[in-house]
Amino acid sequence: MEDPLNYGNIVNNKKETINYVQKYKKPTYSYEIEDFSSGYSFTYPIMRGNLYVGLISITFSEEAITSSLMNQYDVLSNFILKDLFDKEFLEKSDLYQKAHFDGFVHNKNVLKDLKISTQKKIQDIKPSKDISKLLYFLGQKQDASSVFIDDKNYIVTIIPIYHSILNTYEGFISIISKGTVISIINNNYFTILFLFIFLYLSVTLLFLQEKIKVLRDKELTLDMIKKDQQLLEQAKMAQMGEMIGNIAHQWRQPLSAISTIASGTKLNQEFGILKKEDIPKNMDLIVENTKYLSQTIDTFRDFIKERREEKEIIIQDKIDESLKIVQATLDNNHIKLIKNIDYENIISIFMISEDLSQVIINILNNAKDAILIKNVEDGWIKISQKTKNNKVIIEIEDNADILPKIFDPYFTTKHQFQGTGLGLYMSKIIIEKHLNGNLKIKNTENGALFTIELFLDSF
Repeated sequence: MEDPLNYGNIVNNKKETINYVQKYKKPTYSYEIEDFSSGYSFTYPIMRGNLYVGLISITFSEEAITSSLMNQYDVLSNFILKDLFDKEFLEKSDLYQKAHFDGFVHNKNVLKDLKISTQKKIQDIKPSKDISKLLYFLGQKQDASSVFIDDKNYIVTIIPIYHSILNTYEGFISIISKGTVISIINNNYFTILFLFIFLYLSVTLLFLQEKIKVLRDKELTLDMIKKDQQLLEQAKMAQMGEMIGNIAHQWRQPLSAISTIASGTKLNQEFGILKKEDIPKNMDLIVENTKYLSQTIDTFRDFIKERREEKEIIIQDKIDESLKIVQATLDNNHIKLIKNIDYENIISIFMISEDLSQVIINILNNAKDAILIKNVEDGWIKISQKTKNNKVIIEIEDNADILPKIFDPYFTTKHQFQGTGLGLYMSKIIIEKHLNGNLKIKNTENGALFTIELFLDSF
């Protein structure tokens, strides 16, 4: 900033930044006016451990700052300082002169650079008297600001200068630059506004379309869920009819036995041939059959009233429970049941057990109905279970044929009063959506083969 040999100026305690660093041992910066120059001074303490041994001061003069701005950014820049110097100093100083406006001074070296810049590069933005007045008007507000002058295509910027330690206002830096980009925007205002509005409306329209699509998808999803629930309820009602039929088949034999024993005992008594020792034996037979009836009621009640909640079940036990429900129906229709269950490798998983039982019973009832409708002689149903490749595989095969639409809702080969066609359709939904498994069907050389696959990783 200065040449101490020429000006006789030495580093001393007159500088506020030096006083601050010596007192607080912390770095600081400020704009300072000295005897022969001014500029931004950055001062740092020199420490050896906790010991303060001195300081280093680096100062950037006004000329260095404005020259850098004008050379790098094609702008005009000037430091305009408040007149803090006495008249005698200004008369002796080769650095400052009074500005056109009272109360301010210029740096002569900066003015020389300004003159060169306006002649060489950016003479088209040489400030006029009106622009100069605007500069000083904005500078006296002591706030940073920028103003675009439309008719001149200028951007006038003011940066106030403060002494950071004393907190005093010491002037301002003025910058005049070309407003090319702003001018383009200003001249094409309506075009840009139209494009912006068009873009905004396009984005809004796309957003609304997407929102409408989401709402429609949600509505469709809710409709599908509602329809599935309705189908499930219809399937449940149809299954209840199947259950009542199964209960009737289960009860037919024990009720017949009870009736035969009771009527035989009464006849023997009437003809006087009832033996005393036969009474306890006949009563025991009646009690055994009533127990069987009670067990049948418990089995069907547990299935019908089972709560839809996940719990730990054993696959083999759940298959056996399902077979108990349809066993009597198969026996009364002379259909042979062949079991091939893997009881050695017990599979225990968490699931809604009602779902699996419903599917197994649906498939067994469908197989039974197919055999009866087609009058298959020596009808049989074979059920097997095994574990392979981390999957539980349950296969149910019968010796009746199948049709290609068997999994379609409401498709049935029965008479209209015998079934709804929902059983197998809902079975497929339960296995694939509720249990994350697969339900497949194919023709074999014997008849139909249903395959249930449950992935153990899904539970």
